[in-house]
Amino acid sequence: MGASIRVTILGSAAGFPTAKRLNTAIGVWRGEELYLVDTGEPTAAHLARRGVSPDTLRAVFITHTHADHLGGLPMLIQWLQLNHRSRPLVVCLPAGAVEGVRDFLNLLYLLPELLGFDLELRPIAPGRLYDSDGVVVEAFANRHVDWLAEHARAGGLPMPGSFSYRLTVDGKRICFSGDLREAKEVVALAQGVDLAVVELAHFPPEELGEALAGVAVPRLVVTHIIHTLEPVEEGIADRIRAAGFGGEVFVAKDGDEFSL
Repeated sequence: MGASIRVTILGSAAGFPTAKRLNTAIGVWRGEELYLVDTGEPTAAHLARRGVSPDTLRAVFITHTHADHLGGLPMLIQWLQLNHRSRPLVVCLPAGAVEGVRDFLNLLYLLPELLGFDLELRPIAPGRLYDSDGVVVEAFANRHVDWLAEHARAGGLPMPGSFSYRLTVDGKRICFSGDLREAKEVVALAQGVDLAVVELAHFPPEELGEALAGVAVPRLVVTHIIHTLEPVEEGIADRIRAAGFGGEVFVAKDGDEFSL
C-alpha cells in the first residue's frame, strides 16, 4: 500500500483572522511528509502545536503575496532555523516576489549562511513547477490580482501575479484555487481531481455551485471563508448544491482533515 494522503486545513479565514478562523494555510500530507500551500500567520505555531518535526516539511507553494497568504513565512523559516532543520527547502512563489522576499528575510537576519539549511526561493511560471518522489505540482495563473496592475505600474512596483495549484500525489489529484477573481476560473483547474479546495471570499456560494455544475468533482472543500459568511455558514453547502454542484461539499474550519 502507498503512503496515506491527507489534506489539513490549518487556517481557513479570508483577509484577516476572526474569532473562529486563522489565516490561510493548508497542509498536504503524504505519509509523514508535509507540503504547504500558503503560509498565512501563524503557520509555524500550527506545526509546533502538532508536534511536527522541522525536517518533515518538503516544500512550500505560495499562491500570491497578499499578507493573509504569505505573512507567516518569515516565522516559519525562523522556526525551521531555530529547531535545527538540516534538509534543503523549496519555497515556490510568484517570480516578481522572489527578490523582495529574499530582502525581507535578510532584514530579519534570516541570512542564507545562518539558516543551517539550503533555502531555494523558486519562481513560479505556469506549468509543471515541482516533481519529486511521487509528488507533481502544476501552477495555473489566475486573475485575482489583475485589478492591482495599474496601481503597481503607477508606483513602479513589481506585479508578482497570482496562481492556483494542482497536486498529483501517488496518482491522487487535488486542486487548490488560491484566491480568484471569479468562480469560473476554477473549472479547468478542477477537471479530473479527487478533491477540490476552493476559496469562498470573492464570489457567493451560488456562483461557485453554478460554475462547478458540469464538473465531476466528488468532493469540494470551501475555505478562505469571508467573515460575512460566518454567521450563515451552516447554509453554504446547501446553497452550492442548489446552484447545480453534484458532489459532496464541506465548509472548512481550522483543523479539518480530509483523507484520500
